[in-house]
Amino acid sequence: MKKLSVEDSEAYKKIEKRVAMLNLVKQYYASGANYYEFDSGDIPLRELIRFMNDEGYPRRLPEADIVLKRIDEEISELNEKKKNMRLEEIESRNLNSLLIIPSWTKLIGTQMKGFYLGKPVRELKRDTIVMLTDTTQMFKEITEERIAVIFGPGIFYSEFSIEPGNFLTNSFEINGICLPLDLLGKIYTAEKIYHSDKIEATITEVSTILPFHIIEQPQTIQAYIRGVISRNVFYPNKAALEFFNKHAVDDNSYKIEEGFKIVSAHPLWFNKLLVNSSQIPKTGSGKKEYSTAGLGTVSASINKILPLIFSSPSKEEEQLKKIKEIAKQYKEMGLGILKSWIPT
Repeated sequence: MKKLSVEDSEAYKKIEKRVAMLNLVKQYYASGANYYEFDSGDIPLRELIRFMNDEGYPRRLPEADIVLKRIDEEISELNEKKKNMRLEEIESRNLNSLLIIPSWTKLIGTQMKGFYLGKPVRELKRDTIVMLTDTTQMFKEITEERIAVIFGPGIFYSEFSIEPGNFLTNSFEINGICLPLDLLGKIYTAEKIYHSDKIEATITEVSTILPFHIIEQPQTIQAYIRGVISRNVFYPNKAALEFFNKHAVDDNSYKIEEGFKIVSAHPLWFNKLLVNSSQIPKTGSGKKEYSTAGLGTVSASINKILPLIFSSPSKEEEQLKKIKEIAKQYKEMGLGILKSWIPT
């Protein structure tokens, strides 16, 4: 498992040392409470004796149940402190969850396969979104319909053919997903492939939401769900995840000056990629970058939707900077956490 920076702090190490001493006291009592025969391992015996004297633990154990209960309760409290310290670091780095939508067209319920260099896509094998989720902004249309936009650094990955049997792949950067509330709800309420009250990961037919704090689950639970995730999420979406990991850690990705790139299921911009006009290539090989395999078209309509979401341009820039920062934190820590879950 990827080591967090907080685990190198003096406060964290102090808690770890105390847990080790308490476990050693338990071993001492279990051995029969004989100093002369007890093997204290890497911790000197005199250090154990000093700890027991300072903490009021008797050399003999007349009331074993009471003392052992006290030790177990403190170990549990200390382990909870360690867990909270690790979770605080994850939260401080704005690492929330990894969202995978295996098929965008399946989620929004369209048969449209898109185009590649002006040619219609004949077969669409993959149209996958991978994103590190940040905030979800809500806004209301004139029609009173409520719309949600999930922000975060992500990619749209497609595998398709424009000629029989000849499959191509294409990927491009996105930093937002615009969905009516019924489709947002579908992400969470579609038929579940995996469900457990013990863990918050969501794995449905149309999406997977994997929170980074999953690393704090007990090892027995982690081992089980890692198998579920490997079979149902990572293996089927391996190519998209590999591209995402390569793209997300590139310092040239998610440039603030390029603005928002939002995959949209908004009724007015249904199945479109919304970008600034400057981001739409007019000629040359740049058109490959925004192949719309899996999407209807690329539209320079982003400026029509942004005022509905943000109160000012400064708020837009603030969100873009946060997306860039999340990608940076993923490079520094999140990728290591994820790689411990991705099968090799």
